[in-house]
This record gives sequence, C-alpha cells and structure tokens, in this order.
Amino acid sequence: METPYFNPIPTDLPEQEAAARQKRQRHAEWGIAVASMGGTGPKPELLLELQRYIDGELTIQQIAQLPYSSELGKSAALQAILTRERLSSTV
Repeated sequence: METPYFNPIPTDLPEQEAAARQKRQRHAEWGIAVASMGGTGPKPELLLELQRYIDGELTIQQIAQLPYSSELGKSAALQAILTRERLSSTV
C-alpha cells in the first residue's frame, strides 16, 4: 500500500511479517489522520520513529518513552496510535 509518509512494505517479506507491517502502518496512518483532523500534522521526527515502528524495530510504547521534547511526546498522532494499538490488542 502506497503512503505519502512511509516507505513501501517490501514485497519479498514472509506473509506474516508483511501482514504485521501493514497493521502497524494502518495504525500509524490512522493516528496521523486523527491528528490532522485536529489541525496538527505529523512532525518529521515522529515520522522517522513511526517508520521504525512499522519496520518492527520499536514498539509504539517504546516510541512514547523516547526522550523527545514535551511537544512531540504529547503528539496527538502518537496518542491516537497508542489508543488504537491498545484497543486492537484487546479484541
């Protein structure tokens, strides 16, 4: 799936890994959309860390704990992604 924010998911990944990355990418895109509706676009620093989340290098909880400026750590996009991931893991 093409996105203006993230690298394409490699086509040569095993099916399970590709599906996991697509799920994380959907969570990230949803968080960005929620924040954008509130008038706050994604910060470049957050996009870099979200790519690492999509690639499976970090969890979204690890991103939330990184030593960012207080403005970035309280990002509406990050908060929305945390909520979505928490809710999707309870189903």
